[in-house]
Amino acid sequence: MTPSPASPHLLIADDDPEILTMLEDIFSGHGYRISTARWGNDAYQKLQAGGLDLLLTDLKMPDLDGFALLERMRREQPDLPVLVITSSKSVQDAVRAMKQGALDYVQKPFNVDELLVTVQNALEVGRLRRESRLLAEELARPYRFENIVGDDPRMQEVYALIRDVAGTSTTVLIEGESGTGKELIAQAIHYASPRNRQPLVKVNCVTLSESLLESELFGHERGAFTGAVSMKRGLFEVAHGGTLFLDEIGEMSPSTQMKLLQFLQDGTFRRVGGTQNLKVDVRIIAATNRDLRKMVSEEKYREDLYYRLHVFPISLPPLRERKGDIPRLARHFLQRFSQEMGKPVRGFTSEALRILENQSWPGNVRELENAIERALVLCKGEWLNEEVLAFLNEADSTEVEQSVRNLIRMGRPLQDQMESYERDILKEILQECHGNRTQAARRLCINRTTLLAKLKKHGLAQESIEVCEV
Repeated sequence: MTPSPASPHLLIADDDPEILTMLEDIFSGHGYRISTARWGNDAYQKLQAGGLDLLLTDLKMPDLDGFALLERMRREQPDLPVLVITSSKSVQDAVRAMKQGALDYVQKPFNVDELLVTVQNALEVGRLRRESRLLAEELARPYRFENIVGDDPRMQEVYALIRDVAGTSTTVLIEGESGTGKELIAQAIHYASPRNRQPLVKVNCVTLSESLLESELFGHERGAFTGAVSMKRGLFEVAHGGTLFLDEIGEMSPSTQMKLLQFLQDGTFRRVGGTQNLKVDVRIIAATNRDLRKMVSEEKYREDLYYRLHVFPISLPPLRERKGDIPRLARHFLQRFSQEMGKPVRGFTSEALRILENQSWPGNVRELENAIERALVLCKGEWLNEEVLAFLNEADSTEVEQSVRNLIRMGRPLQDQMESYERDILKEILQECHGNRTQAARRLCINRTTLLAKLKKHGLAQESIEVCEV
């Protein structure tokens, strides 16, 4: 049978010329394209040139043996299936090679039928590996950091940090206000890392009670608590080989903090109700909108855990500090939603963009994204104009309620939320009254003495002026 250009291309490496000739005759006669190498370095050069579908190599070669060749291929071409040639006296070497990544071994003297089946099976594994990699790359495409929108210099610094840390297994702490895109950064790091074909497991620490969070993260043994009728693997075990993204890490209870600290120290943990230490290979990426350093100083967070998490911090700027990115982000969301909705909206009018740029966006990128989606639903023409964005300037209870919801989503203590909201209202009213305390007090339905006390409390006294009116 004459090999065709589409036939699988095999490389056979062996320092015995008789073995090479015999194997070349066997495989060529069954339609395979064959390349041969009598030296390990020669085989390595041919592998680097590419275009090969399988490596069949002897383990004993004078310059670069099969083990070294196998190790290089595992690092450089992990999809390439490798079979090793061995004799009946060196099966142990073949087993060692399989532990290092070889798919199987073929034994001398060769049984031709078994040899052909083994090669055929290995080629099928190689095909499935390539398809799996291509599928993983396609699924990861939306999460690549190149797709994170923003030209602001501070965002460029973030992109550089992602490039630096992605190829490692270093623990990452992503800090930033709610809605700044912390989860998107975590996804970008994972999918740009060597772990990208392994699981990315996400858990929000604020949505689960203390006992449920521990069970979800570490799993539990049968009978560990009421309702534990069987053993359950935790998310640490599910994420083995991949990444565990812990969002709202500042909301962990002291007990869970201790267990996480143990894992970060030695890579081990125990299931709830268990006595055996389990070890997994998991990278931790954590995120928070809280000031963990302040929480440590207030003894609300473990200092040792903070420093274990703070190995490689990435700080995301709020949208109000990178207003130059708003037009590009808005166009990005408009394009995405117009495709999803099947509405051929061409873009924004200049006035609409000006309105977007002048918003404070307390909910950051997430709030902008939601606003563009709502605007597109309301848009009737081919251009999104200022009339469609009128809802952004509605000073009614709906806007107040939305602001409160944004604060609640930040996961801050209620008192902090109330004070932050009070300060924002005071500052906004002062701006509208051009700093006039008397007018501001009237607008707020409080007396001037109360207003002055609140201004001092929030550090806004310098933004107001004393005006005597008769």
